[in-house]
Amino acid sequence: MLLFHRSYKACYCIGSNRLFSSKVEEILTQTDRLHHDADDCDTRKVYKSIMQKVPQPVVVVTSGYHEGGQWHKKGMTCTSFTSVSFTPPIVSICLKIPSKFHDLIVKTRHFAVHTLARHQGIPVILGCSGVMECEADSAHQIGDHNVWYGNVYEAHIDDNVAHPMLYQCRTFRSVGDEIFIQSFEDATLPFEDWTHEAHLRMAWNYIRDYGRDQALPLIRDGIKHFNEVHKDRIKTGYHETITMFYCFVIADAINNTSNPIETFEYFLKQNGHLLDRSLMYKYYSNERFNQPEAKQMFVLPDKQVLPGM
Repeated sequence: MLLFHRSYKACYCIGSNRLFSSKVEEILTQTDRLHHDADDCDTRKVYKSIMQKVPQPVVVVTSGYHEGGQWHKKGMTCTSFTSVSFTPPIVSICLKIPSKFHDLIVKTRHFAVHTLARHQGIPVILGCSGVMECEADSAHQIGDHNVWYGNVYEAHIDDNVAHPMLYQCRTFRSVGDEIFIQSFEDATLPFEDWTHEAHLRMAWNYIRDYGRDQALPLIRDGIKHFNEVHKDRIKTGYHETITMFYCFVIADAINNTSNPIETFEYFLKQNGHLLDRSLMYKYYSNERFNQPEAKQMFVLPDKQVLPGM
């Protein structure tokens, strides 16, 4: 059960049979220290930096009313969205005060929550993965925000939308990429899905998050691990020069693409040349590429210099 400590604005969990009192006391002591230091600028900056790294669901909250023969509508992107109760269905959203949207909900006492699909880099209402229509129940002020609780009286879901969106580090991300990378690292990705495009997607994810040089060992070790798990189906095995080549060209494509971290689909649409399996031969001659040492170590191209070298 989740409880809120009024003085410290902290929450902790109580199990059905025992209370972890010592741990709770430690948490409250730490929270009290943070509370007293709340006016410290450095603390606020660190707090914001930490919260930017926490993946959040992305929803659009809308509300409106009809007056004077016309509709007055507003909407806002909200990442502070939580399921509070299943029976009855209740959700919560956090709204900054003062704000025009907060005032609108005070007036209407109704709002709708739209969960976004991964292709919606710019939030829109059409094509959402789900919508919940809510009646405002109550609101509690916490710091500079009000936490609104809404009773869900109607809900709709689009089964054709497979991947909802996350917000992390000031960017929108698809849950599909998180699942894809996890299945790659666990080597649970079906072998038939380990295509050339899947290789590109894996490298794009790592290079986007870590940069080319830090991503390289993750890419190299990940491919070797995946190959080892599926060794009965691997025909050619790991190739260092191929891996290095694609790290260079994908990193270059990221650097030269507007909004390169929006979605992989968007990135690939802007860089369709990466799908060309003969791309390497614009940089390597057959003789150079087929040198025995090219598989074990990185061999420089002999036709043209790799981008970023």
